[in-house]
Amino acid sequence: MRIKYITNVRLPTSRAQGYAIMKMCSEFAKAGAETELFVPARGNTRNKKDPFEYYGIEKNFEIKKISSFDFLGMTQRFGKIFYWLDILSFLAITKFKVKLEAGDALYTRDFMAILFFSKQKRAILEIHDIPKSKLFFAQALKKAKLFVVLNSYLKEELVSLGVSPDKIIISPSGVEPQDFEVSQSQADVRREVGLPQDKKIILYTGQFYPWKGVDTLAETAKLVPEENFVFVGGAEPEYSRFKKKYQNISNIIINPFQTRAKVALYMKASDILVIPNSGKEKISSHYTSPLKLFEYMAAQKPIIVSDLPSIRDIVNEEDAVFAKPDSPQSFAEAIEKILGDVGLARKISLNVYEKVKRYSWQERAKKIMEKIKEIA
Repeated sequence: MRIKYITNVRLPTSRAQGYAIMKMCSEFAKAGAETELFVPARGNTRNKKDPFEYYGIEKNFEIKKISSFDFLGMTQRFGKIFYWLDILSFLAITKFKVKLEAGDALYTRDFMAILFFSKQKRAILEIHDIPKSKLFFAQALKKAKLFVVLNSYLKEELVSLGVSPDKIIISPSGVEPQDFEVSQSQADVRREVGLPQDKKIILYTGQFYPWKGVDTLAETAKLVPEENFVFVGGAEPEYSRFKKKYQNISNIIINPFQTRAKVALYMKASDILVIPNSGKEKISSHYTSPLKLFEYMAAQKPIIVSDLPSIRDIVNEEDAVFAKPDSPQSFAEAIEKILGDVGLARKISLNVYEKVKRYSWQERAKKIMEKIKEIA
């Protein structure tokens, strides 16, 4: 089998999607597929590293960069207009340069790519959300032969839009549990990453978008002043906005994006890991399958999560403590609950570690490839 993965993502990127794309291509290749990844050859002034080295992924597939317009690389003004100009130019040039032969599988996260390669018999669309404007999206749904979605709610929406359930495979995000096994002690790790030894640490890692609920967790810090709240990650402009707003709160520590290996150290240094996703937007309440949820589970730490359908698709009360979305008070109560019950903290840590073993990238790739082979 040959898989040609086409996506309008500049690599490497600090966003989780970059790692997920690279990891899936690597696992497709390990499972026996001749895999090529086509991405735009756009400058990335923040990161010039080789994507394989940056993500620590085996170099068992090819990355081919397609030269195209990069209006967003020059300015953030006219964001939506320039985004569409960039993606359309990338797909148009890719259509011209990439030859898909009979039997090749086109795999993409970009529904517009399905329209540019509409005659491809094996066109697979991985969907992470449903756009508000469905004019072109509806056309892509008619052309794709297989849909990979993150959870049952995305499947339900596709079915409501006329997609046959037989064409949809539910496949949440994945993880490599061994990536989060740290042999050093918590005290040693705290010294290494520069965190204090004398307080409990409540950790958030990832992007600082409003729908991620980072503001809710920062406001929670004001209600639990005796413990430290550590935020690691973010990309501009969200990182600067968040830091400007909360850097003067004494028990909040804000650090920029770190490598995956360093993030594992921060998790080991912590006492509680938190996913405070907002309930105000569908992307967080119903669509997402947070990569960091699986990484948190692999870190063997107690977890607090927003009580949302997208999160309950993976964990239940045996695996995490649930808090009311967008409620600092509820998150503060959840933190106190875990800190006040050592047995509960240990139980959650063990339960989530056992559960996360079901969600390997290897199994995800194999399951998807089995479905691709069934496409006539």
